[in-house]
Amino acid sequence: MYVVELEYGDPGLVALAASLFMFTVFIIVLLIYEGLRNKKTRFTETYLGGEPEDIVSNPTPSPANLYWGFIKRFARGLYRMVRDRMHTGNLQDWLLFMTSWYGLLLLLSIILGAIYIVRGVYP
Repeated sequence: MYVVELEYGDPGLVALAASLFMFTVFIIVLLIYEGLRNKKTRFTETYLGGEPEDIVSNPTPSPANLYWGFIKRFARGLYRMVRDRMHTGNLQDWLLFMTSWYGLLLLLSIILGAIYIVRGVYP
């Protein structure tokens, strides 16, 4: 078996070797997937309330349309708040928001983990 040993003194060489390895694995997995996947895209017709499928040009709604429908109807205030506070064009504002959000989630997980450990598995 042929094994290449890399010296860690040259980080560029290590990064290049890791990138080539990942690219090779990706190509192999992609070729296997393309060879094994089913060539048919739809097994049954879309149910449109009894109407034939040719009455609409695109029988599958896009997820973006469903998302914007939710935002416009139910989460308008939340969207405005996030848009006004976060879309300032300054990357530092976004970084502050994301780190504070992740910090809050980390603090919450630590507190809940401590409660779980103190109470035990069976209270």
